[in-house]
Amino acid sequence: MDSAVFPESIVAGAAAAQATLADKLADLAAVRLPFLAGPGHTAAERWIDSGGLEGSGSGWSPAAAADGGDGSDGAGDPAGWSVADLLAGFRAGRLDPVDAVETALARMDATDGELHAVVARLDDRARAAAIESSARWRAGTARPLEGVPVGVKDIIETAGAPTRAGSPLFADHVPVANATVVDRLERAGAVVMAKTATPELAFGDETGAGAVNPWGAGRWTGGSSSGSAVALAAGQVPAALGTDTGGSIRVPASYCGVSGIKPTFGRVPRTGVFPVSWSFDHVGPMARTVEDLALLLTVLAGADPADPYSSDRPVPDYAAAVASGAASGLGGLRVGLPQGWLAQGCSSGVMAARDSAADTLADLGAEIVPVEVPRAELAGTVAWLVTVVEFAANHDSRLDQVEDFTASAAHRLVAGARTSAGDYLRALRARRLVQQDFDAVFERVDAVLTPATPLAAPALATFFDDGDRLWLDKVARNFLIFNVTGMPALVMPAGTDDGLPVAVQIAAPPHRDDLCLAVGAAFQQTTDHHLQMPTM
Repeated sequence: MDSAVFPESIVAGAAAAQATLADKLADLAAVRLPFLAGPGHTAAERWIDSGGLEGSGSGWSPAAAADGGDGSDGAGDPAGWSVADLLAGFRAGRLDPVDAVETALARMDATDGELHAVVARLDDRARAAAIESSARWRAGTARPLEGVPVGVKDIIETAGAPTRAGSPLFADHVPVANATVVDRLERAGAVVMAKTATPELAFGDETGAGAVNPWGAGRWTGGSSSGSAVALAAGQVPAALGTDTGGSIRVPASYCGVSGIKPTFGRVPRTGVFPVSWSFDHVGPMARTVEDLALLLTVLAGADPADPYSSDRPVPDYAAAVASGAASGLGGLRVGLPQGWLAQGCSSGVMAARDSAADTLADLGAEIVPVEVPRAELAGTVAWLVTVVEFAANHDSRLDQVEDFTASAAHRLVAGARTSAGDYLRALRARRLVQQDFDAVFERVDAVLTPATPLAAPALATFFDDGDRLWLDKVARNFLIFNVTGMPALVMPAGTDDGLPVAVQIAAPPHRDDLCLAVGAAFQQTTDHHLQMPTM
């Protein structure tokens, strides 16, 4: 679209925000790319090859699955229980889904006036579903997530419920059908409680009150799955759906002290989800424990004919992988500890948490191996350029309404629309170089361990001073690379820094989501960082 169509003030704002990236974009332009007949792996192809990388490394896998036990003993407030605890309580008759749903609604009543995690409550729908779940448990016909309360990010369509994507442009949008992931949750017996807050279209500014970090009202929640992370941290729900284009599950999980996984690209279908970037968008579960992530991912994963990028690989039993990883340890596993960019720019508290996590994995039997990822910084630039272009393409029919978007969304739409086709294709070709770096890494190791966000949740009053460079350097520096490579990446709490949660990230080759989960479960079996909740 011709740039003359856009108001001069928005063009100027877009230029100012992107100017902070000038040196990074120049570095990308200077990269010598191998000759290819086409752009290489692009969004028009299944760019994660069907073979993946799972044959590299030692081929480590969890031992035979062990029984995970019965979970909670039924004591305490169900608002603090995990998904596994709730299911065990239902199974044993110590708790009823109606009680769990009423507890979740009461927790929202008590906390959401301050936290604003929820943008639409579905009380009647939830209560009706809870009654059905209760009957199913009594009849012996319970489904895998029967009666478990969940939150759904507000860019994921939910039939009959407002799905506004955080945008005034969709203020009246009520879908007639569920997104595939919501359908799968409900078919598995989960109870959808609420739509959770997101910045506009998961790539702009917050509208309305904005979600508040329960660890500190003046601290950022991160984005864009902010409402889901806050609802989990506050005990409003034990599980939630998020999306991740450049860290949007992992950033708020890290800042809010919960767990989340960006699955392998295509592992979870995106049908019915507002798109940001078709090359990098992922849908994934968020919860307080890795065990719960596995229970959710087992239900969410699998091919969907309506999503051409969804993987048709068989879905493993992720819960079994978690149970066996926690039971049998990590003997024989080689974990890479990246040097350079992926270990820089972090606070001393974050680095201490990473080092402590590495020690814990070593105590569990893993071998820790220093590795290099030479083009890690380049990955962030590739991700940003591709994302803004595809974001603009997704909203091409609304570019004449650019003044109606929030400022950040408008600036990114204009930046994407004004990027040349040549620069976009160059970024797609450079993606392969980053993938090759990890090809080499996974010849030596099975998984990698990095810090999650480089800082604990930053102060809102002082942090936003760097234009669009902020996300690449100070927030998602360790996350963007795994959107570029399509690898699964799991974030989990690993300690605190000045009283605020910090996290680590476990990443593995494409289609080895089970390995991420097994390592995370083993870590949480021997640590209690994930059990910490903010004082409300």
